[in-house]
Amino acid sequence: MAADLRKIKDFFTAPLCPPTVIQVSSSYLSGIQVDIKDGRARRHVVLELPAGLLEPHFDRKNIADAAALSGVLKEGLRQLQVSGKKIACLVPEACLKIFVLAFDSLPASKKEREKIIRWRAKKQMAILPEDARLSYEMVASSSSIKVLAALARTPVIREYEDLFAGLGHEVGIAASPTISLLNLVDWENETDFLVANIEEDSLGLVVVTQSEPALFRLKTFSVEREGGLRFSQKVEAVVKEIENTAHFIEDREKREVHSLWFRSGLREGYEDILAGLRTALPFEVRPVQAPPPCGLAPDLSAFLAPLAGQVPWRKNIPAG
Repeated sequence: MAADLRKIKDFFTAPLCPPTVIQVSSSYLSGIQVDIKDGRARRHVVLELPAGLLEPHFDRKNIADAAALSGVLKEGLRQLQVSGKKIACLVPEACLKIFVLAFDSLPASKKEREKIIRWRAKKQMAILPEDARLSYEMVASSSSIKVLAALARTPVIREYEDLFAGLGHEVGIAASPTISLLNLVDWENETDFLVANIEEDSLGLVVVTQSEPALFRLKTFSVEREGGLRFSQKVEAVVKEIENTAHFIEDREKREVHSLWFRSGLREGYEDILAGLRTALPFEVRPVQAPPPCGLAPDLSAFLAPLAGQVPWRKNIPAG
């Protein structure tokens, strides 16, 4: 089963990850430049973004000032000393619709397969726009075929693609930060668990039961009013959402969550969040970190974990 789950690394496209991985969020831009021979992060960068510069959304324009964001990206690429054209990009999850779907069978024809997946996704949405791009990965299951699918509006994704294209680069892989974290979890020793990724404006949650993806949830936080949620309120909201998700899985899947793998994209309060989760939740809470070969300091290893999740860490992925 672990061998099948490795395919999640190719969540949006099949090619191996380019040596440069960038994450764009509403509050920061981060990146790593990886040595393709040994997987070591030769350079990294974290740059803060002004409030309101980027507001992720599925249905409307994301980037308020493309020129300003392009300037930040240009500086980030300069610090990373990027030379290749293709870049992997982790986009904000609020501009995606992500689903875990189960099928008894799927057609061999790619066109027919996509038609059925879109039909199932449409049942979970009020409206499925005609211009929505579909990306998916099929994961072999013990009793069915699980499909990890993502939908994105073409105009929205094009905003991010144009941002890189304007600087002479091509987005070879576009991916989800929370899904990327799954690649850093030990699938052989974990069977029923949650992966949580908190950002300034959202909480992404992936549920895995019996070593198979079971559910994706996204909780957004208001950042429109001054200061948004207070830190303590945000932690409370995170705990409540995790508890509700764990209870939902217990009711629907009849499975008990044994652990939570957690990553924070907040620039401060990491230890406080970790301590708060460990106090409030009845199961083990573990930090998600980049593998040791990446060579990052402990604090950066946690913060940049979504980027590291895109790198093919063959020595760290459990054998099938």
